[in-house]
Amino acid sequence: MDSWDWSIIQRTWPLMRDATWVTINLFAWSLVLATGLGFVLALMRMSSISCLRWLSTLYVLIFRGLPALIILFFAYFWVGRNLSLSPFQSGVVGLSVAAGAYKAEIIRAGLLAVGRGQYEASEALGLSRAHQMRRIIIPQGVRVMIPNYMSNATLLLKSTSLASVIGITELTGLSRQLANSTFKPIEILTAAGLIYLALTTVLTVSQEILERRFSLKT
Repeated sequence: MDSWDWSIIQRTWPLMRDATWVTINLFAWSLVLATGLGFVLALMRMSSISCLRWLSTLYVLIFRGLPALIILFFAYFWVGRNLSLSPFQSGVVGLSVAAGAYKAEIIRAGLLAVGRGQYEASEALGLSRAHQMRRIIIPQGVRVMIPNYMSNATLLLKSTSLASVIGITELTGLSRQLANSTFKPIEILTAAGLIYLALTTVLTVSQEILERRFSLKT
C-alpha cells in the first residue's frame, strides 16, 4: 500500500483554492436567488387569489419532486442554450429554482407561525400589507425559519457538487479530475472533504449566531 503523500495536496492547492471559490460563488448566488424566489412563492401561496395559490402549489410540487440533477440538465441544455447562458449561469438557475421550492415552504411556515393577532393588530394600526410584512410579520417569522433555512442552505452548498456534470469546475469536479490525473484519490478527496466540512461549519456557526440574535430581540 502506498504511503500517504501530503505533497500532492500542496502542489494542487492553488487549483483547489480556485475551485473552492467557484463553489462559494455558485452557492451564494443560488442562495440569494432561491431565497427571493421562495419569498415570492410563499406570498403567492398565502394570497387570497386562488390562481396565485394554485401556481405556487404547482411549482413547489414539481420542483420538490424532481431530482436536482435533472433540473440542472434542463437548466443547461434547454434554458442555458436558448438564452446563451454560461455553464456557471445555468448552474445558478438550476440550483436556484430547485432550492426555491424548499425555501418557499420554509418561509411560508415561518410567516404562518406568527399569531393571527399580530396581523389583526397591524391592520388596526392602518399599516399597509407591505409594512405589515416588513415591520411586524417577517421579523417574528425569521426566528422560526432560521433552523430549517440554514439546514436547507447547507444542503444547497453540498448540492453544488452536482454542477460538475454541466461543465462547471467546482470543488468536487476538480477533485475528481485531480484524483484521476495524480493517481492519489484518497489524498485529493480527503482535502476536498475537509474544505466542504469547513464551509458547512461556517454555516452551522452562522445559524447559532442568528438564533441567539433573534431570540434576544424577540
